[in-house]
Amino acid sequence: MEGGGGEDEILPGYESIDKFSQANLKRILGVTKISNDLPGEKREDYDYYSTFPEFRKTMATQGKKLKEMIKTQLNFQGIKAGVSTSSIDALVDLLTDANDTILERININLDEAAGIKKDVDPALLEITENNVSKVAGSWNNFDRRKKKPENGEVKLLAAKNVLRPQVKFKKFIDNTSKPFSPRLTDKPHSKKPLSVLVEYDDNNVEFFSHPYLFEIERLTHDEEMLAHTEATLPKTVETTEMKYVQTSDELREMISELRAHSVIGVDVEGHTYRSYQGITCLIQLSTNTKDYLVDPFNIWEEMTQLNEIFADPKIVKVLHGCAQDVVWLQRDFSLYLVNVFDTHQAGKLLGFPRLSLAWLLERYCKIYADKQYQLADWRIRPLPEVMVYYARQDTRYLIYLYHKLKGELLDKGNDQKNLLLSAYQQSNIICTTRYNKPEIKPDSHESLLKKTKSVCNNRQLYALQELYSWRDGKARLEDESTNYVLPNHMLLKISTELPREMQGILACCNPIPPLVKQNLQEIHMIILKARNKPVQTVDSDLLTSRSATAGSSGLLADQQAQLDFNDNPLLCPLDLGRIDLGAGLPTLIDTKTDSVKKLRPAVSSQLIKSDADLIVFSRAKSRKSDDRQPKIKAFVSPYQRFRLLVPYLEKLKVDENGSDGQEDPTAQTEDLQLQNIKKHFQKLTDMTPKPKKSESRPEEEEDMEEDEGEIQEVVDSEDEKSDDLVQPIRAKKREKPAQNDQDREKIMEERDKRAKLMAEVDKEVEKRKIDIENKLVQEEITKKKMKKKRKSDSTLDVDSPSKIPREEFNYEDEEKKNAVKEKEKFNYANQDFTNMFAAKRPDASRDFNPYHDHNNKKNKAMKKQKK
Repeated sequence: MEGGGGEDEILPGYESIDKFSQANLKRILGVTKISNDLPGEKREDYDYYSTFPEFRKTMATQGKKLKEMIKTQLNFQGIKAGVSTSSIDALVDLLTDANDTILERININLDEAAGIKKDVDPALLEITENNVSKVAGSWNNFDRRKKKPENGEVKLLAAKNVLRPQVKFKKFIDNTSKPFSPRLTDKPHSKKPLSVLVEYDDNNVEFFSHPYLFEIERLTHDEEMLAHTEATLPKTVETTEMKYVQTSDELREMISELRAHSVIGVDVEGHTYRSYQGITCLIQLSTNTKDYLVDPFNIWEEMTQLNEIFADPKIVKVLHGCAQDVVWLQRDFSLYLVNVFDTHQAGKLLGFPRLSLAWLLERYCKIYADKQYQLADWRIRPLPEVMVYYARQDTRYLIYLYHKLKGELLDKGNDQKNLLLSAYQQSNIICTTRYNKPEIKPDSHESLLKKTKSVCNNRQLYALQELYSWRDGKARLEDESTNYVLPNHMLLKISTELPREMQGILACCNPIPPLVKQNLQEIHMIILKARNKPVQTVDSDLLTSRSATAGSSGLLADQQAQLDFNDNPLLCPLDLGRIDLGAGLPTLIDTKTDSVKKLRPAVSSQLIKSDADLIVFSRAKSRKSDDRQPKIKAFVSPYQRFRLLVPYLEKLKVDENGSDGQEDPTAQTEDLQLQNIKKHFQKLTDMTPKPKKSESRPEEEEDMEEDEGEIQEVVDSEDEKSDDLVQPIRAKKREKPAQNDQDREKIMEERDKRAKLMAEVDKEVEKRKIDIENKLVQEEITKKKMKKKRKSDSTLDVDSPSKIPREEFNYEDEEKKNAVKEKEKFNYANQDFTNMFAAKRPDASRDFNPYHDHNNKKNKAMKKQKK
């Protein structure tokens, strides 16, 4: 560069690219450490922090900024990819692929600049999107860019002509719907004898038990496995000895050599595109000094001998991301891993920003692994040198990574073994996974609709379901993957288009799958059957086939009930009418003691009355009048009152029999009291209505309820007063006669008080009587008006008897009719209220009145004495 201070600077502020890279890597590491401390979706505290609105708002804002930055960088690099998703895993994968693309471009440019370009192996064919030709037409207008990876290339290396290896071990391929069964004949390193039993899961589906589950759950680790060990960087792939195992003798020799080692590295390479369940194509094993590549195609049946190594708890098997390897080894060879250390799980516990094997190799071994052969066709025989190098590199450094990660786990745990034990435990939990065959369900085809967000009618749904079932059956029969038989995008295209002719079916496929061309007639019949179905909202055939499949697969009761609900929408799954909800609830009768409990209804306090409707049943009643506030002590029935008077009546009989004609002052006082009582009750019982003109009717109507309550209060107060009068009488009968003038004065004062009280009661009774008469008259007038209204609406001329007498008239002319109407106008002064109420009111003299009867007897006794 020309200039003053920037002659030695390749970038502003940096002298070389290495310094620029180191400075930025330090910044990236710092940012990564800070981001690891933030609560993430997989951390326990994320749920707690997400409850705060400010935290959610901040995270959403920062997420949008990151998406914009990613989009800007991808556009600058010319990488077409959508950043609309909010899934963290999807964004990480997107960035990973974008980085791979950018780095690959850099490597190509550097090779071209240096004049170095590797020759492509003629046995391999690199398949990219450029090899796929586009066919014009409306039937082929779907967007292929949604199906391709974001980096624009498909890294798939396939052989031009490869024989299917399944032909050599066809008898070991079982694609039926029967549960997977291990083909073990012996069980090396067993703590429990071999017993593969049939069990049932939650859906009542059969499966065979895990043969080594007992040993894995009771696994213990030696002190050497839990202590610091020296980590020595192994030899490179080029300088390490390699042995290719493909015969039974070579397999037994390898097993005998591996028994002498305590730690080995293991990896598996497989192929899934030309097999229904997939096949294992290569097993890599590495020690500190030697690499082994096991070709299982020729020794498929003898591969179970490797359980001598894999099931040995004294040998640590180091793998990276062993979840897929565990089920593949079970499926193909019935090999079970015991005592595994997964470097992927260890990286999680250490909190690494990336967990791929390539990143670990770069961090600890300074090895930059090339992963372009990860999706290669590993069925190729013989294996090309580049693929052999890739396979050996995957296991060559696993033992070194094991020692390094084990030391870091112990250091991070402050020389405690909890983190290291957790890594062992999580790795061996993965080994307890059982392999299950792929299972097709009645609604399996719906997953395609959810991914593509397609909307189909009943014809298209029927075609999709039938083609999906046909594809699965054909794949099982031919031992091909479902994507090889008919890819998903072609399946959806045929189901949605429903072409009428066979040529239209072929036009929906590009390129045309071989099995589609061979079975074109069968596919065409499915499409025609779907086209002949009437378009409707719910297809009964789909529901019938789904319920039949559910019944044959042995679903649980709740799943079957859900299908029944689809058949009959009126049957609600939340209907609890068929369940006895009262079983086990407490009752009024105790089953242990046979005693009846007191019923305490759980009723709201607002529904309980605070006061009784009848005054006689209430303990306390507030009076509306401030002048009179008599206290009602308790209700006394007429019979109880009569029993209270019995001693007094007996005393009268004794006085009548033993009377000597002398008048006593006490007797005179009692006579006055009895006369007052007689007058009081006589007025109450002999009340008769008198004609009285009502003037203020509206005001009386407003106070109707209040007057009725006050009338009841007057009657109660009179009863109470009568009790107050009776009690002194009984008491005085028991006392001795007064002997001096002072006693007589007291008696006279009491008599005057009672006389005043009785006068006030008489006034009140007279007032109430007039109010009652006026109300009765007003009631009769109201009834009369209502009667006239009903008569005008009715065709019948039937009158109910009225309390007010009425005369009948015959109208001869209009003048007499008007005169009669004037005469019939109601006049209070012309009414006979005595006759009106006499027929309705009962005879008051017939009421039980002990005081009235007593007064009659007393008067008769006094008349006899006077005579």
